[in-house]
Amino acid sequence: MDSTKEYTKNLNISDVPWNRMVTAYGTAENYPEYLCILDNMQNIDEINEALNDISDFEHQSTLFSPAPFALVFLLRIYEKARHINTPEAEWLVNELNKSFDYYLEICEDAEKMEHVEPFPEFLDILDKQYLLPKDYTEDDLDEYYENFIPDNFFYSLYYYSGIILKDYDKKIQ
Repeated sequence: MDSTKEYTKNLNISDVPWNRMVTAYGTAENYPEYLCILDNMQNIDEINEALNDISDFEHQSTLFSPAPFALVFLLRIYEKARHINTPEAEWLVNELNKSFDYYLEICEDAEKMEHVEPFPEFLDILDKQYLLPKDYTEDDLDEYYENFIPDNFFYSLYYYSGIILKDYDKKIQ
């Protein structure tokens, strides 16, 4: 747990190979742009669109590979927004509260089910075998979806997302 906190504390957006991570509807290649829009908190319509777009790391209670990484940055944005007194920041805090509660519930439900052990380290999720090839094609994306991922990788997405969200849960109590 301490290594996870240390890793996430020092994690930069550029450390994550977003373009090689699969979401419910493609890849996470645009996540840095969405996170920038959210972090800037300038326009509610743009914020809403970015928040909707980045939420494709989850679909029907299934988490995809960018989930725990996106949550790290969303939580940082949430913390920043809590200390800004603008309509945009207040709107974002409210929306992120609802989203975090929902994602935390998904992670807690996963904990209640029978599951394998998670990866020993959060960083293990970024092992190249779980990422799309650097020059992936549409066929690679289709194959990824068809063959999906091993149980320990899949569970690790919930496990590490849960750790991140439990920090959030402590902050609002």
